Amino acid sequence: MKASEYNQYSPSMVKKLKHDERATYRILNVRHDPDNYGRYLMPAAYSIPPTDIVFDKEKGDFVTIAAIERQDNEGNPIFLSIVFTAANMGYIFLNGSNPVHQKIYQYLEICNYNESNKNRNKDGDDPVFFRVDSKKDAMEERQMRKTIVKAVNSALELDDVKAKSVAMAVGIDAESIEEIRNLLEDFAEMNPEEFLEILDRATLENETKLKEAVKKGIIKNNLNAQVFEWTETGKEIMKYKKAPNKNYFKELADYLEENNPDELNAIKSRLD
Repeated sequence: MKASEYNQYSPSMVKKLKHDERATYRILNVRHDPDNYGRYLMPAAYSIPPTDIVFDKEKGDFVTIAAIERQDNEGNPIFLSIVFTAANMGYIFLNGSNPVHQKIYQYLEICNYNESNKNRNKDGDDPVFFRVDSKKDAMEERQMRKTIVKAVNSALELDDVKAKSVAMAVGIDAESIEEIRNLLEDFAEMNPEEFLEILDRATLENETKLKEAVKKGIIKNNLNAQVFEWTETGKEIMKYKKAPNKNYFKELADYLEENNPDELNAIKSRLD
């Protein structure tokens, strides 16, 4: 489907946050971890499908909705990524002053994955998340808000060199430093705990260098063989085991720092 074919719902289904209004959502079935105070049991990350089919009462028919960021030159949709993460304790926070958040809000409010949507198709798949309105979650939300403020402020205070380093560590790649900083600040707002953890990590510089080395073809990550190796010679650097949500570059940085600092320095020297 072309982007223009989605979201052809009636005006009565339009949802919009006020400029100073916030909306909070949380993934369902989050439980306190009995063995770790203050921690929760939940998936590391859960991505909400960017399309759904909902019933438009005014039209008396079904319409296909989508969370669309923009469209390409041929009119095809480029979908938004909507992810609930354990790093955010299963929350997503939206702000009415953010245009992207408005698009996400519109989609989350009317899709069938939202347990709080009174018009959702209850005969379909089980809901995935709900909108937070109760007072019992106020303390956790306030604490998360403080974490978001800390993360965004930390991103704003980074010098350009550090900003580039952190951006590469989280997978952000852009041409100008203005674009990098903007994307990094968005990442800090949406994933504050993950951002702060990365910021504090001692191996961050080496992780960044190793990612750059892969990008430049100096070393490569052989996924089939589950090994990092020199691109030119095929010489093994480190074997690893695949696992969900595993940071292979952190593992490689830790391994080389502890077991083979000479090889780490050899890789970094090729980047100079």
